[in-house]
Amino acid sequence: MKNSPKFLNLTKAQRKGILWTLAFFLMAHLSITYYPKNSHKESEFLQHDSIAQLQVDAIALKKQKAIQDTIYPFNPNYITDFKAYQLGISMDAVNRIRAYRDAGKYMSSETVFKRIAQLSDSKFSHIRPYLKWPKSFSAKRQNPKKKRIKKELNAATTADLQQVYGVGEVFANRIISLRNKLGGFVVKDQLNDVWGLTVETQKQLWEYFILDSVPRIKKQNINNLTIAQLAEHYYISTSLASRMVAIRIQKEHLSSWNDLAAIQQLDSVKKARLSLYLSFN
Repeated sequence: MKNSPKFLNLTKAQRKGILWTLAFFLMAHLSITYYPKNSHKESEFLQHDSIAQLQVDAIALKKQKAIQDTIYPFNPNYITDFKAYQLGISMDAVNRIRAYRDAGKYMSSETVFKRIAQLSDSKFSHIRPYLKWPKSFSAKRQNPKKKRIKKELNAATTADLQQVYGVGEVFANRIISLRNKLGGFVVKDQLNDVWGLTVETQKQLWEYFILDSVPRIKKQNINNLTIAQLAEHYYISTSLASRMVAIRIQKEHLSSWNDLAAIQQLDSVKKARLSLYLSFN
């Protein structure tokens, strides 16, 4: 028969003491392992850190959302795909707007925009605060520009001419002086012959004047005119008249401006001017 374990040979009191000792050590080990150290402070710290992180995340999200969702007022004549997406406007409406603009037309009011885009009342009410119309439209509606009645340049007085920006008394007198020497302007380009008159000022003049009533010019045959008769013309000096007659005598007859090509004074501009008054027949 085998011997019994020594543990079983102990007395009842000894066995109980050993068991209580083991139970005590087990409870102590468990308490040390699982009992939270500074649990209150650590929990408070973690809670504070979580709240701070949530606040930071909320601010970042709000800022990002503000950047994405902010809709600034815009001119609907130049609507973009992104702006249409922000406002929930269909691409069909955008295409109708662009077709209207491609036709050379310009939406100048909410009524026109609503009609072209074909938006419902509720949709239009939603996007209405974001529509921005140029001030010029409202100004034009309040103060419509009167249509200017242009005067005839060949009948204009110095006072009439001085109504144009850039034309003072000096230029007005020069214009009328040239007009008198020519017997009236025949073409608009003759304003270029007014000494000192800029192209910009000429454009301003044609905003106020027209050239409908031009003098009837009976062209003279260059082959029949003397030096004196040629020199009477505004565009021909005495020296130029002499050269023209000399070449005519040499050639016996002039048939075109090409026969006078040797005269440097006769540039293309002067030939164009003289062609209004002279002929070769």
